[in-house]
This record gives sequence, structure tokens and C-alpha cells, in this order.
Amino acid sequence: MMESNPVYTCTDYRAEMMLLGLHLRLTREDLPECEKEKIRNDIRRLETAMGMQ
Repeated sequence: MMESNPVYTCTDYRAEMMLLGLHLRLTREDLPECEKEKIRNDIRRLETAMGMQ
């Protein structure tokens, strides 16, 4: 019996790239704390939507 591989879609790739971009933005030293908190919230929201939490 053949096992089916999960489908990896363009939407999945896009979500991963958005998550990567958010993590990269978070590393900027000149970012105000209020912006960092917004990015952290966006990361949590996206990870939840992706089933990572």
C-alpha cells in the first residue's frame, strides 16, 4: 500500500516566508519596542494558523 505525502501548497510556502520575514524584522536593533510587540503578536497568530502551536 502506498503512503500519501501531505500536499505542500503555494499558500504553505507563502505563510513560511511571511513567518521568516517577521522573525528577520524582529532582529533589527533599531526597532521600537511597540513594533517588536506587534511583530511578536503577528508571529504567534501566524504560527497558530499554521498549526505550529
